[in-house]
Amino acid sequence: MRAITLDELGTQPALRADLPAPTSAPDEVLIQVRASSVNPVDAAIAAGRLKDMVQHDFPITLGRDYAGVVEQVGSEVTGFVAGDEVFGFIGAMNPTVHAGTWAEFIVVPDGVSIARKPVGVDLATAGAGALAAITAISAIDALALDQGDTLLVVGATGGVGSAAVQLAAAAGATVIAAALPEDEDYLRALGGADILPRKGDLAAAVRERYPEGVDALLDNVSYAPGAYDTALKDGARVASPNNAAGEGPGRTNLMAAPTSENLQRLARLLDAGTVKVPIHQTYPLEQAAAALNALATTHTQGKIALQVA
Repeated sequence: MRAITLDELGTQPALRADLPAPTSAPDEVLIQVRASSVNPVDAAIAAGRLKDMVQHDFPITLGRDYAGVVEQVGSEVTGFVAGDEVFGFIGAMNPTVHAGTWAEFIVVPDGVSIARKPVGVDLATAGAGALAAITAISAIDALALDQGDTLLVVGATGGVGSAAVQLAAAAGATVIAAALPEDEDYLRALGGADILPRKGDLAAAVRERYPEGVDALLDNVSYAPGAYDTALKDGARVASPNNAAGEGPGRTNLMAAPTSENLQRLARLLDAGTVKVPIHQTYPLEQAAAALNALATTHTQGKIALQVA
């Protein structure tokens, strides 16, 4: 089986073709992976930034998102059959850093990390979006946006930000996005109402346009709280996937959960067109290391995808 693995810390992820294909236990589903994507957690694992947080079991197969076709189901699986097109994502620490989706075949437990792919959504789109979109769904839920609320999204053009802008606009919020000039058309097409320069003092720019401050903040960029607090109204809600929300009422540090309920909810949003997954660029599996580098060095609009098969 071909897979992109990290054989030890300090090495570069590389393609291996000698790994045994997994087999499904009675309560598992064996999936032939067709598509995936690159997420910041993949870069963090490859760079060794999680080594002091959780045990690493080498070789590590990288990748979190997937879409593909059910190859085989265990004897206790009732919700899927061979030939079903499915999608989902798997957690990075389950319970060690080991299994990933940048491989020709994976196994996932029945009822977790797997849902049927919407008929009208292609495999490439489904394979690129689950982790980022469910993170965005969790953030917008936590922010409890009402019609007419103002939401500042920092990191609006990435995978999480792109989905969050769409969801917030659908909820009736006025979405304020920090962006480069070349991002304005992209963000307006997603539902961004007010585009502010990403460079300079963003909080001051927000206050100049919204003197009372904004009702909510989604910070996808910072790794410590407080960077944009001066842009907020008293009692504003803050959410962050990077532990930058701080502590206290209305402040939520979140992590996406690959539950069946979350994936089925995302499937409905994708099917309805409420959420689209823009793909900035697609790399073949054997160029996954280049895709990781692109995530770190390229300004993206949407997701960097991988074609696995």
